[in-house]
Amino acid sequence: MTNPGVEQVEIVSKAAGDQPHLLVPTCRTLDRFAFECGAEGVTIEPLETGTTLVVQTLYSRYRVVVVDGPRHLVLVQGGKMLREATIVRLEGATAGGSALKMGWIIVGLRIEMSLGRRRIKSSRVRSVAIEGVPSLCHSHSRVA
Repeated sequence: MTNPGVEQVEIVSKAAGDQPHLLVPTCRTLDRFAFECGAEGVTIEPLETGTTLVVQTLYSRYRVVVVDGPRHLVLVQGGKMLREATIVRLEGATAGGSALKMGWIIVGLRIEMSLGRRRIKSSRVRSVAIEGVPSLCHSHSRVA
C-alpha cells in the first residue's frame, strides 16, 4: 500500500525468498529524516569556529562549541560523562542503533560523540539553540 503524498525509495533485496522490491518512505531513512519529516536540527559542518550551541536532552543540558566543523570537532560540557569541557568528535544523530546522520544534532534523536575509542550517547534531544555566533559578536563590537 503506497501513500501518494509521500516520496519513497526502492530497496532491492537479493536474499532468497525475500520480496524482490520494497518501498520505504524516504522520511524513514536518516539521510532524509531532517528535511522531509520536519525534524528540527543543525549540522555542525558549516558552522564557524566558536559558534556555541545549547542542547537540551531528556536528562541533561550540553554546551557545544564548534572547534572544527568540517572535522566534527567540538568542545562539549554537560551530562554525566562530560562534566568538564572536553574536545570530542560529534559523530552525529542516532536513534540508538547503528544508523547515524553524520555531523547532525536532531531533535528526537540522540547525540553520538567519540572521545578516543570511547563512544558517548546522550539521551534524546529535546531542543537545540544557537547561543552565539562569532562573526555576529565581532560585528556588534565594531559598530560605534
